[in-house]
Amino acid sequence: MARRTRKDTLKRKTGGREYRNVCWVSAEGQTEKDYLRMDAFKGAPMAVKFPKDIHPDRRNPAAVLKRFQKAMRTEDFRKNDEAWVVVDVDTWGEEEFAELLTWADSDPRHHLAISNPKFELFLLMHFDRGNGCTTPQKVDEVLKRYWQRYDKRVSVTRFSLDEIKAAVENAAKKRASCKDVIPGPGMTDAHLLAARLIEGR
Repeated sequence: MARRTRKDTLKRKTGGREYRNVCWVSAEGQTEKDYLRMDAFKGAPMAVKFPKDIHPDRRNPAAVLKRFQKAMRTEDFRKNDEAWVVVDVDTWGEEEFAELLTWADSDPRHHLAISNPKFELFLLMHFDRGNGCTTPQKVDEVLKRYWQRYDKRVSVTRFSLDEIKAAVENAAKKRASCKDVIPGPGMTDAHLLAARLIEGR
C-alpha cells in the first residue's frame, strides 16, 4: 500500500497540552474501534475514547445503552464532550431501539450512529454507494469485491482522509431519501460520527 502523505491526516496546532473535547463511543465490535483509531483521524477537532467493557457479548440495543450509561459514570464526561452509541440494526425490531431514541433526545450531547444492516456497510461506502446492500450477506459479498482480505480488522492506514470524506458523502446522499430516525435497509448513520470528527460539526 502506498505511503500516506501528510495531507491525508488532519492537522491541529500543537503549541501546548490543550484539552480536546471527547467523543465517548460505545462500539459494538473491534472493527468500529479500529476504524476510529485510524491515522486519518489524528489531529481531529475531537478525540475519541472508549469506555471499558461495553460489549462483552452480543446484547440488544437497550442492554447496550444500560451498560454504556453504567460505564460512563466512572468517566470524566465534560460539558462539551459527546456520547455516541454505534450499533447495528441486525435482526432487532424497531421497538428494541425505543430506549436508545429516548436517550438521544434527552441531551444534545447524546448521538446515535445506527447502521442497517451493519457497520460494514459504511466501510463499503468508501468504495461505492452500496446500492442493494440491504442484508448482512450482501454487504459482505460486495465489500469483499473491493477488499478481498477483509477480516473484521481495519489497519491504521487503511483509508485516507479523502476516502473517508467520500464515504461520508455516499452515506449522506443515501440517507437523505429516508426521514425515519432509524436508517432504512442499506443505509447508515455512521457517517455522522465520521463527519463530526473530520469537520468538527
